[in-house]
Amino acid sequence: MIYEKNDFFILEMEEEIIYMTVFQKGFSILQLNPILNEFPQISLDNFKDLKEALIQASGEKIKVGKQKPLLDWNIAEDKMTASVKINCSEEYLRSHHSKIVGNILQDLQRNNITEGILMHVLQNQLGVKGSNVVAKGTEPVHGMDAVITYYKRSDRKPAIREDGKADYYDMNFLDEVKKGDWLGEKTPPTDGTMGKTITGDFVLAQKGKNKKIQYDQKSVEAIESNGKIVLRAMIDGVVEFKGGRISVGNHLVIEGDVGNETGNIEFEGSVTIKGTVLDNFSVTATKDISILSELGISNVKEIHSITGDVFIKGGIFGKGVSEITAGKNIFVKHANESHLKAGQSIHIGYYSLGSFLKAKNIYTDEKKGKLIGGVIEAHGKVRAAVIGNKMERKTIVNVQGFNRTNLKEELNETLLRYKSKVQELDLMKEKLEVYERFVGQLNVSQNYQYEHARNQLERLNVEIFHIDEKRKSLMDTLESKGEGEITIGQMAFPDTRLQIKSMEKKLNDLTKGTFYAENNNLHFD
Repeated sequence: MIYEKNDFFILEMEEEIIYMTVFQKGFSILQLNPILNEFPQISLDNFKDLKEALIQASGEKIKVGKQKPLLDWNIAEDKMTASVKINCSEEYLRSHHSKIVGNILQDLQRNNITEGILMHVLQNQLGVKGSNVVAKGTEPVHGMDAVITYYKRSDRKPAIREDGKADYYDMNFLDEVKKGDWLGEKTPPTDGTMGKTITGDFVLAQKGKNKKIQYDQKSVEAIESNGKIVLRAMIDGVVEFKGGRISVGNHLVIEGDVGNETGNIEFEGSVTIKGTVLDNFSVTATKDISILSELGISNVKEIHSITGDVFIKGGIFGKGVSEITAGKNIFVKHANESHLKAGQSIHIGYYSLGSFLKAKNIYTDEKKGKLIGGVIEAHGKVRAAVIGNKMERKTIVNVQGFNRTNLKEELNETLLRYKSKVQELDLMKEKLEVYERFVGQLNVSQNYQYEHARNQLERLNVEIFHIDEKRKSLMDTLESKGEGEITIGQMAFPDTRLQIKSMEKKLNDLTKGTFYAENNNLHFD
């Protein structure tokens, strides 16, 4: 078969071999491109001899390539697709379309390809440029991972709310639940749908990843309902998360006041007092304490939360020295002649008058909050709208300050430790997943290893929780300006003494702005 014959050469095919006979010089290799485009079935693979033949024009018949097959197949190794390259001109394809389609169908049958044949491609979309996908398997649909949803606890963000008649200092403090209340649920993973290859073999779907729902089995029960696992409270109490597990904590609710009828309160758990605490009585709890009377408290002996927060909706009228202490935070409408000490932060809605305040950070409402008289001691920052008053009552604000470089290093170490523990936790979860597939089939030794792994998981959850609490505390401190900050939102009055680290400033004029320590100097913005 002769492909091209001109004044320079003859290009022909004999028994699938391409030959060229050059008898006149002056034709370059680049000039062959239009011919090759017209006959895509030609494959030139002997360029050295071809170039030499064009230069020498010896008239000798030289092998320069071979003819490609009309149909060049590519069947994917996973048998999910079959594609074909048609080596001919577009004109040839148009004039021989039915024959080429027939050849394709014969080749498909010869290769046992019976599924997913794309007839619309064969009939209307075949082309000579690039490959044509003519058969496509059905991909498996992998299963959905298990989905777990837990009760969302309220954010402890106090706010001053106005209803046109009065202002209220309020917040969602404790999330109370009753026996049987919803606490969470798990939608199990799905199996997915099998796929099929172009040769008719089934392709297994990957089952969705299972997840373990974490809950305290002493206070929360798991019930199967409508294909889900639903968590419900076993007792009345408050929602808590202990070591990554949801639980219902002990909750003592006092409908009225703490006084002669109740005596002093000591409770392992959280306490809600819907009334007030009368003079000379005390409340101690291991967790949170909430006093909801808008009358507040006065001259109490002590309010003490060992590990939690204290919320006093109506404020404190000291009369004498009222001791309010919290392992974490204190939220109070106002404080008169009182002692407040918190492991984390103190939040005051309206004002503190002649009180002693000590915490890592001390905040008042940015528009209405005032610190008047007394001593205010913080580790990282103090922020108030107003400090002091027109009567120039002596107010001392002391911020201990910190070393930012050291704190950043401590934060980095904490983050690395957190990452390491989370990776350890993930490995432990994978280990437990293996055991849980064979629960009921484990021998004594395997059961012991399973229980040991569960205890390790719980320990890691608790450890990660405490590391994360430390991370939050460090980041909160690092949010302070410089290495210790006192921010005055509206004004500070004369005779106010500010101290950050070892640097002190006594105000002689009305002042507004931020004082902060940096490079052993006291700066003001």
